[in-house]
Amino acid sequence: MVEGVQAGSGSWHQVIREGIEARVDNPEIVALCRRWTQGRDPQGRAPLSAFADGLWHRLHGRLMLLRREPPLPGDPLPDDFVYGHYGSEICRHTGVDRTGGRLSELGPERAALFRDLQLEALASNQPVYAVHVAERSQPVFTWERLVLPLAPTDGGDWVLVYGRPLQMRHELYADVVDASGDALLALRRVEPGDGASEDDGGWLVLMANPRLAELFEVEREQVTGRLVHRVLPDWRLLHAEAECRQVMVTGQVGRITRVLPAADGRLRYLQVQIAPMSAGVLLSLSDETDLHEDRNRLRHLATTDALTTLANRRMFDDRLREAVAQARLLGEPLVLVMGDIDAFKAYNDHYGHAAGDDCLRQFALLLKSVFTRQDDLVARYGGEEFAVLLHGTGLEGATALVERMIELLHQRRLPHAASPVAAHVTASFGVAAFDPARDHDELGLLRRADSALYQAKQTGRDRVCTVSAPT
Repeated sequence: MVEGVQAGSGSWHQVIREGIEARVDNPEIVALCRRWTQGRDPQGRAPLSAFADGLWHRLHGRLMLLRREPPLPGDPLPDDFVYGHYGSEICRHTGVDRTGGRLSELGPERAALFRDLQLEALASNQPVYAVHVAERSQPVFTWERLVLPLAPTDGGDWVLVYGRPLQMRHELYADVVDASGDALLALRRVEPGDGASEDDGGWLVLMANPRLAELFEVEREQVTGRLVHRVLPDWRLLHAEAECRQVMVTGQVGRITRVLPAADGRLRYLQVQIAPMSAGVLLSLSDETDLHEDRNRLRHLATTDALTTLANRRMFDDRLREAVAQARLLGEPLVLVMGDIDAFKAYNDHYGHAAGDDCLRQFALLLKSVFTRQDDLVARYGGEEFAVLLHGTGLEGATALVERMIELLHQRRLPHAASPVAAHVTASFGVAAFDPARDHDELGLLRRADSALYQAKQTGRDRVCTVSAPT
């Protein structure tokens, strides 16, 4: 039978009462249980002498002998135990030799847990095995304990208790650190000694986990105990020293984001959390490169027209609003171009939608070949309609670019047998310059550019019409 139990304040322990030899993977536990079973007397308990030949000598450092005693005055529990033997190995882990002391001196929670296990073993005349969490102050995190009821000696009840650490606390912490998906780096602040250069001071590496060694492509064993700027080539690129000192002064956790070049030529995006430690800091570096790239891809999908790969209507509207606000604030020139493929519905009806899609893609490529500046925004506004936003460009320069676009369409001569304009694909354009007196917002500029486009269509298509700002 296996039971998980919660002690009074929430510390966990597990108890096995049956089939201990088959359930517990510890040959010393198995040997003790078998020796106890072989030495049992008619009353159902084994004497201490059953363990005398070699087994006691081999295991005495992990063994305790306790005698059941009446409680001291004021003890609320009905029974207590006195240590007759306290193994040297147990003493080394707990930091105290309890020989001659009482179990109740351990404190109410632990004393009650151990007392219940020992009383149960005496009452049932059966071994009891338990795994339990140690006190936080102890270097051991979990212990295993075997309680064997012994035959009465001098009229008293005795138990033989085996105790062994299962998990040292520092080992547990090391396992947690090593298993972390973040790169962890513990640093201690050191100042240069007398007569030393400033380069002899800085931050000493106390700990680096495997993820950090992988992230910076260094050998973990060659990092610990050395100055971080000498063993991590990218440390200077992090520009984290000022933040580390600030965290030490304030005791508050700090966070920074850094972008570093990676060996494969990509940019590595790191989210760095800096937490205070005694005389130093702990850096937790999370590589968010994939997340950043995913966000960029999503942002690209959200702002790009899938068919033409130009900016979509949503992105155009946002940029137009920002551009008009900037032009109004700084007084910089701004021109909006609206374009429309002539008789595109007839093109689709004549050639089919697949050919229509290809026509839109080729038209978009021509636009990108004409409007090439980094600040130029070329967008598919909707259907066969396109828009171009030109920063720092006057009406004359913008019109010249549009005329170049019309010329390229003529040179390309994409067939359009259903067009009333020409035997090839043509387009009409409207151009408007931002006018702070008339364009109170982006809608004013958009209406005037659209009006110019309408004029181009009404006056024969395959041309550009303009609306200028007054001088």
